[in-house]
Amino acid sequence: MKVWREADGRVIVTHDDAGWARLLLVGAAIFLALAAYTFLGDPSNTERAWGSLGAFATCLLAGLVLFERSRFVVDPRTRVITWRRRRAASRREGSLRFDQVKAVAVQTPIGDDGTPSRRIAFMTEGGELPISVAYAPDPDDECLAIADQLRGALGHAAGPGIAVNVRALVAAGRTMDAIRQLRQEQGLSLEDAKRQVDELRIRP
Repeated sequence: MKVWREADGRVIVTHDDAGWARLLLVGAAIFLALAAYTFLGDPSNTERAWGSLGAFATCLLAGLVLFERSRFVVDPRTRVITWRRRRAASRREGSLRFDQVKAVAVQTPIGDDGTPSRRIAFMTEGGELPISVAYAPDPDDECLAIADQLRGALGHAAGPGIAVNVRALVAAGRTMDAIRQLRQEQGLSLEDAKRQVDELRIRP
């Protein structure tokens, strides 16, 4: 993920996983060529040919799943976030007004116990809009710094307390993520984190 600020004040965030996807698609092409060569050159070696076709299908599917490019432009002048995302053969784009964004959350996947994997999402009343669908390893806390830049561009307080992120997750119906975030940020026991999240659900 990359972030930079333009001279006019716009903050631009991009995410590009196309490199790994291209590598897998090149691998798929190699395995397909190997399967064709085996079928045509040595028709009796069907086991090797079918194995190559299986490897082709695996690389092709993995490449399509991993391919993702997104670009988010946060413009303080117009107070609008414009975005576009491309995944495999699909492309989506849209815009979001600043007043629709309740929080900028840094999310981690369930069961993430080693090097933290994270993604950034704009939390709205209607749900969430992640900058990337995939989570990426973040050993240097780069996502946290980018999230603070986005909060600053939106006019939110930088480095919000855990309550802001947790409230946004609870409001979006992501109870397990809210509990995990509380435990990660405050070092709470599972029981205490559940209790706090339950209180937020009752009294938001």
